[in-house]
Amino acid sequence: MKNRFERLLAPKSIAVFGGHWAEAVIKQCRKLGYTGDIWPVHPSKNSIEGFDCFNSVDELPGAPDASFIGVNNETTIEIARALSARGAGGAICFAAGFSEIASRDSSGEPRQQRLLEAAGSMPLVGPNCYGFINYLDGVALWPDQHGGGRQKHGVAIVTQSSNIAINLTMQQRGLPIAYVMTVGNQAQTTHAELATAVIEDDRVTALGLHIEGFSDIRAFEALSLRARELGKHIVILKTGVSPVSRAALLSHTRSLSGNDAAASQFIERLNMVRVHGLGEFIETLKVLSIRRPVGGYRLLSMSCSGGEAAIIGDAAMAAGLEFPALNAKQKTDLNAVLGAELRVSNPLDYHTDIWDDAAAVRSMINAMLQIQTPPDGDRISANDQFESIADIAMLVLDFPRQDRCDSESWKAVADTFVEATKNWQGVTAVLATLPENMPEIVAKELFAAGVVPLAGIRDGLLALQHAAWLGWAAQTPLSPPVWLPDKHTVTAKAAVLSLLEGQGKGTSSDKPSARRASQQAWGLVHCAQDDPQAPRMLDEGTAKRWLQRFGIQVPFGIRLSFADLRSSLKFSKALDKASPTLNYPVVAKGLGLAHKSEANGIELNINNRRELERAIRRINCDGGCLVEEQLQGGIAELLVSVIHDPVHGLLMTISAGGMHTEVLQDSQYCLIPASRDEMLRRVKRLRCAPLLEGFRGRDKVNLEHLLDVLESFQLAALQLGDRLVELEVNPLICTADECVAVDALVSVRDS
Repeated sequence: MKNRFERLLAPKSIAVFGGHWAEAVIKQCRKLGYTGDIWPVHPSKNSIEGFDCFNSVDELPGAPDASFIGVNNETTIEIARALSARGAGGAICFAAGFSEIASRDSSGEPRQQRLLEAAGSMPLVGPNCYGFINYLDGVALWPDQHGGGRQKHGVAIVTQSSNIAINLTMQQRGLPIAYVMTVGNQAQTTHAELATAVIEDDRVTALGLHIEGFSDIRAFEALSLRARELGKHIVILKTGVSPVSRAALLSHTRSLSGNDAAASQFIERLNMVRVHGLGEFIETLKVLSIRRPVGGYRLLSMSCSGGEAAIIGDAAMAAGLEFPALNAKQKTDLNAVLGAELRVSNPLDYHTDIWDDAAAVRSMINAMLQIQTPPDGDRISANDQFESIADIAMLVLDFPRQDRCDSESWKAVADTFVEATKNWQGVTAVLATLPENMPEIVAKELFAAGVVPLAGIRDGLLALQHAAWLGWAAQTPLSPPVWLPDKHTVTAKAAVLSLLEGQGKGTSSDKPSARRASQQAWGLVHCAQDDPQAPRMLDEGTAKRWLQRFGIQVPFGIRLSFADLRSSLKFSKALDKASPTLNYPVVAKGLGLAHKSEANGIELNINNRRELERAIRRINCDGGCLVEEQLQGGIAELLVSVIHDPVHGLLMTISAGGMHTEVLQDSQYCLIPASRDEMLRRVKRLRCAPLLEGFRGRDKVNLEHLLDVLESFQLAALQLGDRLVELEVNPLICTADECVAVDALVSVRDS
């Protein structure tokens, strides 16, 4: 490790401060076999746990590499200042009473700031932090029990919850854990910074993060890049769904997106995988810890029970795994072992007739995986002969209770599987359908043999799917950094984008920028708003004319003001003038309404001048009226929107549109900026995607035109930046030749 945490994470000397908590740290270091120096510091005690005490930092024989500060918060600040002045390698701040209490105690934030000033450049983890355990080097700056033991290699886990950290050390699923770390308040050292430090250790096989929120977007992007360079994968358990980004939304997007959707897309964009439970978290890390890439989603499954095979089949398909059909050679070889009358398939029920016949079990596995043994004894993988045979080979095997039953024959079957598949090129796994039916001792033996021991159907199969996706993601081009409201991080093209023609250079600092002037000219910002933070919605006519400047096509139409509608004469003359220019049928819409259907603000299928006049008088036109040609022959309707998420930037939603938006809940998301390839992947993931691709011989949507619209939509959102509340087109009607924004909504804040 070559980073500023090197001394802290693998210390040759440890100083502990306090009474009870200091004693606990010393006990855990001894228990784990720490061999370095331990220096207790206490103002009145002579010794702690058999070690002579020092009265202060100044009395220590040297600058400690690592320190555990287990005293009250005010004393913690003074000790941190003394350690920093002495040149210490880093410290864990255990005490609470800092920024985490700010909502109920105004002293919390200033106290944390004083702690930061005291620590200076010395690495500081916390405060309000349990510390960390380094199982590789026997270091436990940890004031409590834990369930782990020494490891030669394994995964690193970094979490925001001390209790979850403790619980994860107690797992009995065979996961080798190299580091467990807690981050506390992240006053100085962030989650991503600690994670980046531990993945530098060659003995760390994969990284698991429990995150409540992303404190530093750019740091996580840097972590992703470094992990990719090192060939290590990252699993994230994200909790703490926030409603912040939903509060001000005006449109259909209210029910579709928000902070959690943005978090999911950020995780995927970083080529990390998000899981949704601790079991799934552990099992995925187990697959990754094997350090053998899962090359795809194709699974060969073997079970001695038809019921198990059926359950595995359903669960694996739901998890996104695939069962390649058996080829003729596989079927012939399996029937030779299992009997010609047995119907063989994948997943395979090989029955119990061969259970205690090790040679027959081996032959069954060889037939399923097409493993052959040439005269020289070296095994040949089926993947050498049949490239497409499978990526994963899995034996379903639940071990009996260790306290009441004899499991020797189950162990024999597992040993046969290990031996038969040891040179197979794909990933091999033994899965127990119930987590408790995979004993820890068996799991460790399987791990040692390079076989993944999976505990539980759903978690185990999802773990295989996640690992396969991570393998694919590692081969795809990196996504650009997400947009954030910082002039240094916005792309140059987006930053200078203006709607004004002939934008000049060298504008003086006391004048609004061309971009700002453009926004003012289009009504996208009002300088004299009473509350510049309050969301303000543009009327649909203005919103559409603005979107047109980015190349987004809208229907031809005319706009009638409220003054036109109040005067019968003006109204009649306006319709007489407009009617010849319109191609009927048309649609009439009231302006200034977010949800026109619910507010009696829209009427469709208007076929002539007389019907148009009647329709306008029937609907709500208090804000004026927009009359547009009604688009005919649409293949599909989509919703496209962008909202500003306060943490992750600009989130685009692509969804089934029109009246079906909330009903179908068919949505995909991506953070901006997104490439055309990424947006195309989102579009193809929609359940309504078959409609776009020519369902049952119907016309196809021109996907290149659709991607052009999505790119233009991105530019429109970037032009507004952090002033954007919401930008939505619903529906975007897609035909064989064009994509037209039929309804548009733009909501902004003026500062």
